[in-house]
Amino acid sequence: MLRKFLITNYNFMGIEMKNLFIYTTLIFLVFISSVYSQDHKPSSETNSSVPELNEFHEVIYPIWHTAYPVKDFELLKKMVPEVNSGAEKIYSAQLPGILRDKYPEWNKGLVKFRSSVERYNKFMNTDAETEMLKSAEELHSNYEMLVRVVKPVTQEVDEFHKVLYMIYHHYWPNKNTKEFVKAVDDLEMRAKELNTCVLPKWAANKSEEFQKQSQKLYDATNSLKKLLSANANKPDIDKAVEIVHTNYVALEKLFD
Repeated sequence: MLRKFLITNYNFMGIEMKNLFIYTTLIFLVFISSVYSQDHKPSSETNSSVPELNEFHEVIYPIWHTAYPVKDFELLKKMVPEVNSGAEKIYSAQLPGILRDKYPEWNKGLVKFRSSVERYNKFMNTDAETEMLKSAEELHSNYEMLVRVVKPVTQEVDEFHKVLYMIYHHYWPNKNTKEFVKAVDDLEMRAKELNTCVLPKWAANKSEEFQKQSQKLYDATNSLKKLLSANANKPDIDKAVEIVHTNYVALEKLFD
């Protein structure tokens, strides 16, 4: 009896210990995942791409590059359903975290884009060829303006912003000193690249202003790094981070 009792209870304890191990492991993994997610946000948060806007390029391309140049009115009319379905997706699109400051411009652009979609629908139901072409041109123009709202003026601007975003919205406010220090090193490197980049043709008229502001941004970033190296107090670093952020916003506003 005693032997049977010990075997039974041993098996019972073995099952309990096994379950306890599983539960403990799961809790540990959830905890690690939670901690990790606080300091390492998904890359989608720092990706300035808007998929719905990218998808609409497949709609606007045949309108603007195929139908419009040769005045193919049948193709322009045929594209109406695709214009409408693609536009609906854009209306409900959510901007990623890194573009949170772009919402006012995005919403203004959406109003114009929606109006051009409505005009496209209106005139594609007529035989007013001049107005049909104008509506196609307006649709393309307002789509391009939306793209410009979310697309960084250069790759260097985008790379700098990605690092600054994590510093400003995650590492520093969450007191993640280790990631903050590493990010500031990266930010200085990105500032150097930004300070020597060349603007695209459409923004070339802003080159002189851009160079002046990018230099201010580099100086502010360099000052922040020096404060860290000197183990400055928190208020001074707070101020330095804000100065970097303010100078970056000023840089972006050159192209609003």
